[in-house]
Order: sequence, then C-alpha cells, then structure tokens
Amino acid sequence: MQADRLENMRARFVLLPLLYALFGVAVGVGAGAVVGVFGLGVQFFSSYGAAHFSLYVWFLPAAGILTVAMLRRWGKGGIGMTAAFRASRGEVGGFPLRNALFQFAGTWGAHLFCASVGREGAAIQIGAAIGDGIGSVLPVRGARKILIVAGMAAGFSALFGTPVCALLFALEVTIVGNIRLRALVSAAFASFAAYFTAGLCGLSHFAAEVEFAAAFDFAMLWRLFALGALCGLAGLVFCLVRKFSALLFARLVPNAYVRVAAVGILLSCMLFLTDGRYSGLGTNLIEAAVTGGTVFWYDWIVKILFTAVTLAVGFLGGEVTTFFAAGACLGAVAGGWLGISPAAAACLGYAAVFGAATNTFIAPVLLCCELFGGDFLLPAAIVCVTAYLFNFGNSVYNQRVREDIVAKAVRRIRIRRGLLPLPVRLY
Repeated sequence: MQADRLENMRARFVLLPLLYALFGVAVGVGAGAVVGVFGLGVQFFSSYGAAHFSLYVWFLPAAGILTVAMLRRWGKGGIGMTAAFRASRGEVGGFPLRNALFQFAGTWGAHLFCASVGREGAAIQIGAAIGDGIGSVLPVRGARKILIVAGMAAGFSALFGTPVCALLFALEVTIVGNIRLRALVSAAFASFAAYFTAGLCGLSHFAAEVEFAAAFDFAMLWRLFALGALCGLAGLVFCLVRKFSALLFARLVPNAYVRVAAVGILLSCMLFLTDGRYSGLGTNLIEAAVTGGTVFWYDWIVKILFTAVTLAVGFLGGEVTTFFAAGACLGAVAGGWLGISPAAAACLGYAAVFGAATNTFIAPVLLCCELFGGDFLLPAAIVCVTAYLFNFGNSVYNQRVREDIVAKAVRRIRIRRGLLPLPVRLY
C-alpha cells in the first residue's frame, strides 16, 4: 500500500510538470500570435499618427471619450493590471477574453491620436486573458491561476522580445516579496513560445549594441550606486504622480466624460506645443539617449508627467515603455554628471527605472542583459538593486505584499519600542 502511494506521488510529480509545459506552449503560441498582431497594429497606428501629428493630436479628447464610454458600457467586472493580478491570485473569478478586445481598441486608438502611453499593459492583459481562457477549460486544479501568470509572461515576451526577463517579471510582480514558483514551468514555456511566435508574425523588437567598457573599481561602484538611487527616486516619482493625479482629477472633475475631454484638450495643446516630442511610446527619446542624440535634462520628468496624466484620466495603454524612455533619458544625463558613459548609463537607466516603478529587481537586470549584452550584468545588478531600495516599496501596480517572518519581527519590535518607521526596503 505504501509503495503504491509513493509510486502514484512520483508519477504525479513527473506528469504535472509535463502537462504544465504543454499548457504553457499552448498559451505562448496563442498569446504570441495575438500580441504579435497587436504589436504590429501599435507600430502602424503610432507611425500613422506621427505622420499626421498636427491634425490627429486634436482628436485625442474624442478618443478618450469613446474609451471611457466603451469601458463603462462593457467593461464591468474589472479590467486593467490590478484585475489581472487579482485573477492570478484567485481573488476573482477570472480574466475574461473580452478584456483583450478592449485593449486592442483602446490602445490602438490612443496611439493613433498621439497619446503619451505605452503598450505593455495591454499585451500583458491580452496574455492573461488567453491564459485564463485556456485554464478555465482544463480539469486540473489550480491551472487557471497558473496559466494566467504564464499568459502575462507570454504577453511581455512577445511584445519586447525578452523571454527570460518576461518569465521573471511575471513570477515576481504579482506578489511583492514572493516568486510564483508554481507557475515557473508553464511560464517559462509560454514565454519562449510567445517570443518565437511573435517573431514569426513579423513583430520586430528593440535592440542596441552598447558596451560597458569602464574599469570596475570602488569609484565606479559609488557612481553606479548614485545612478541607481536617482533611478529609484524617478520610479517613485512616477508611482506618486500616477496615484495622486488620478485622485486629484477625480475630485476636481467627478464626471468621467467631462474629465477625459477636458484633460484631453489640455494634453493635445501641450503635445502640440512640444512638437510631439513626448507623444507615443517614447522610442524617439530612447534612440536619442542610447545613440548619443539630443537629450534634455528635463525629458525624463516631462515624459513621466504626460503618461501619468494620460492614464489617470481614462486612456488605455501601458507604462513600461515610458519607464524605458524616462530611464534612458535620465541615465544619459546623469551619466555625464557621474562620469559614466552616457550611452551605457542610458542602458542602465532604461532597466532600473522600469524595475523601480514596478517594484522588481531581478527582471530588470535580466532585461538589461538581454537587450544590451552580458557585459551589463554586474553594473545592472548594482544599479537595479539600488533603484529597488530607493523606490521605498512603491509600485505603479496595485500589488499584494507578502510579509515574511523577518519583516513581521522587525515590525513588532518597532511598534513595541516606539521607533520611527523605516522604509520597507531598508530593513
């Protein structure tokens, strides 16, 4: 009897990973194909809108009104990254496929009319919806939650072409202080399957050849630490502006339609006055920062403000590409101040602000290595971990925090002794 039980358990531990690998491939192929089409659409509409910028930017308020109307009419039940995270933790019934349609319509419309938004939020939610759709029909316990995480990894990987970063990002971002190892197998297969599928669809990805050739000594260590601190504070700024701008506009203009129309008109005027420098994904700023083009010291904060306000009033899109653009600009400027190559510092800032704003530190290190080469492993680790510390536990996403035993003990000691609270990341 005992031998049979052990044999059944052994067979289960062998069979389940194989099943989850197959499920992950299915999710990855589906998400890679859909996100590939979505990404090609973003590229097309962004280019078309930029080519007709002086005309199309004035239709931005109308696009915002239609987006709000669409979500109020058919988006009941919750969409957005918060809803995807809650579904991955099993706190809600699921993440329906119709959410993918909302992301197509809302994000394509935002980019056609020159809004300053990203695209990753849409891709991750599309992947999560596909993962939920497949997981909901499988007679395997817990498959739905695991495949939602796998779909999130697949969506990120297909869009940005960074399968290893996408894998760790999906495992790391849903719960702060914990890595969803149960979803590791399916997320890994989904991430790589989506990467190759999106490539077959013709979706191109950003890449640059930059070297980090500086001697690594004690002085460079402190320079990298300072750069990481600046990137962490930049991520903190985005989180705070994103949160409080939504609260401010909601209080000042309670009606959602009036709010998106009024702020849309303001955004159109500001984008027009800046000649479209801060419209769209921000790839123009990334290219300028990495290749030695013209970057102003205020580019990073202006791009952050445009994106935070745009998303706060009801437009759809994403933030990650904005993090990339703001981080690259900040790194290029700060690199000149700190004695680091501006191009190399731009690459480090590209990853570190992304990590700080999303409250992750493993995924951005891998992102930097995948995009810019293995030479960045050590400096990226220093800069990204420092940025993680200096965002003081904030995130642009509404994440659940897992408090471990050490954190609980420290919190109790602080309460009993009446000590001043320390930032969560500096215990």
